[in-house]
Amino acid sequence: MQDSSVTADYEVEPLGQSNGVCSCCGSETRLVWGFVLSPAGTVASYQVHWTAGAGLGCHPANYDFVIGPWGEGASPADRIAVSLMHFENEDGPGVMVIDAGGRPPAGSGLAASALDRESVIGTELASTAFAIFDTVFLQDTRLYK
Repeated sequence: MQDSSVTADYEVEPLGQSNGVCSCCGSETRLVWGFVLSPAGTVASYQVHWTAGAGLGCHPANYDFVIGPWGEGASPADRIAVSLMHFENEDGPGVMVIDAGGRPPAGSGLAASALDRESVIGTELASTAFAIFDTVFLQDTRLYK
């Protein structure tokens, strides 16, 4: 996780949620979404999708972000989609950037582009995405329930 001072200015605004069924195991899946806010305004929207009751080792959770300004005067041309995967392996829990092109925000019309892993890793955008992940993970109390 990021230094807490990085996420101190971010706040989650939870919005909706839905349930479904996992196509591979038949377990219940959950999807929650909302916005991440800073004192200057909305910095991202988010969706988190996971399989309830299944560990992150066999069913990682997907975090999809549309990062950029929202509100009056902002358009999809101002935003990009970035996706992360929250998983667990023999070393413990982890988070990694994945290609956003095949994820739901890519076709939503909410962002101008959906970035692949290589376009994010090692950039300032990666730091922003991980800070947004930390904020959502720590503040959205609906996760993994």
